[in-house]
Amino acid sequence: MTIMTEITTQLEEQIRAEITSLKSTLTGDLFQDMDTQQKIYELKVQLNPEIVENPQLDDDECLSCGS
Repeated sequence: MTIMTEITTQLEEQIRAEITSLKSTLTGDLFQDMDTQQKIYELKVQLNPEIVENPQLDDDECLSCGS
């Protein structure tokens, strides 16, 4: 079980690092950043699938709310 937990933790760290990397490339232009924002969202869903049905659980701004 420890090995599985370690793999899961490593994967989670990799996903978080990728999210951080993608966020650093955002320009602030909604249309230019659209693909990057989608990739970030897809990675976040891997970490917390519940945000699909409950976007308020996401720690960042909701992509679908338009704000």
